Amino acid sequence: MQEVGDSLISVMVVDKDGLVVHHLTRESSKSEEQEFIGAFSSLVQLILKRITLNFDIGTFGAGTFDTDKYRFIFSEAGLDHVLVSIHDPLTSIDSIFPYAYMAADKIARIFDGRPVSPVVPKIIRESEYEKLKRKMDYLQKKQAYSPKYVYKLSLVGDGGVGKTSMVQRYVNGIFSEDYLATIGTFISKKECKFEELNTSVRFMIWDLAGQEQFKRIWPDYLTDTNTAIIVFDITNRTSFENVKKWYDIITRVASPNLILILAGNKIDLVSSRVISTEEGAKLAKELGVFYMETSAKTNDRIDEVFEWLALHLINLKIENLPDEIPIEKKSDYIITDSQLKFLTQYFKKQLDYCIDETEIKKYLKLLEVLKSVEKNKL
Repeated sequence: MQEVGDSLISVMVVDKDGLVVHHLTRESSKSEEQEFIGAFSSLVQLILKRITLNFDIGTFGAGTFDTDKYRFIFSEAGLDHVLVSIHDPLTSIDSIFPYAYMAADKIARIFDGRPVSPVVPKIIRESEYEKLKRKMDYLQKKQAYSPKYVYKLSLVGDGGVGKTSMVQRYVNGIFSEDYLATIGTFISKKECKFEELNTSVRFMIWDLAGQEQFKRIWPDYLTDTNTAIIVFDITNRTSFENVKKWYDIITRVASPNLILILAGNKIDLVSSRVISTEEGAKLAKELGVFYMETSAKTNDRIDEVFEWLALHLINLKIENLPDEIPIEKKSDYIITDSQLKFLTQYFKKQLDYCIDETEIKKYLKLLEVLKSVEKNKL
């Protein structure tokens, strides 16, 4: 309620018949609260029935209903429950929907017995001027790498391509055969450690729902993304064809220097494959991003996708080395033993992820430069 603001009057979890399972209201008096909820629960019941009658399957995803005094926002929270928030009549729907979907997803997970993240981040809607100013400020500041910095990592792609399965496999080491669509977004945290580099990258991972009904809130969830995975299903050509759409959406609102990777998921379904490795790599090259194929079910290259992103975030914090370093007694270049060791280990690690011959030559050349530096004690 704190994140939404004073426009929120009450929030309820109700079943599909309109019966209140739980509620929270700003009214302080217990007797007043019971009277308040009693009056609204009967109204919610009537509105809920009216909304569901408009859909043949009896469900609606999300909807709104206005009266002279109140604005109701309904969000499905799983198969049997609905989250209802009650607001002042002039409340902006666009500012409320991101939080409503986020809360509905958490409620659905609680009822299903799935893991629930306690994270409820502040979502800021900015004007175009404010976005431009923020990005210019970012570009003008040279930030030093901090192991405590948390990077926002977003997974985007059509519904059902396996985004949630990839996150669950990476964060919790589990895979579920049962498909449950994400409502809005699900947020989790994970630290990616590199023992050989003596450093780590902390991710806040945003798993974004890909269904069209959530289209209006995609930009809100993707704003300020530092790095992202665009996921498609190698057995679903439509999800592959929509990759460019997702690329356009995220690049419009993400942070400067966005790091992207394209992931073709479900490679365990060999007999059902319709997108070849060559086709996926060709699209990635066209977009100027890295390509990797994965399987959340068999845990094939899931860790590698996230590690690749983490390494490139580290790389952004390392000053570019020149192609040649002059070998002379009085050198303008100063590097400590610890820095030299870090860079050497970092470039060796990068070689593990290179699939392009040009990239391999690049890192081998950098390693040769570092050997020269170490030999000449610069």
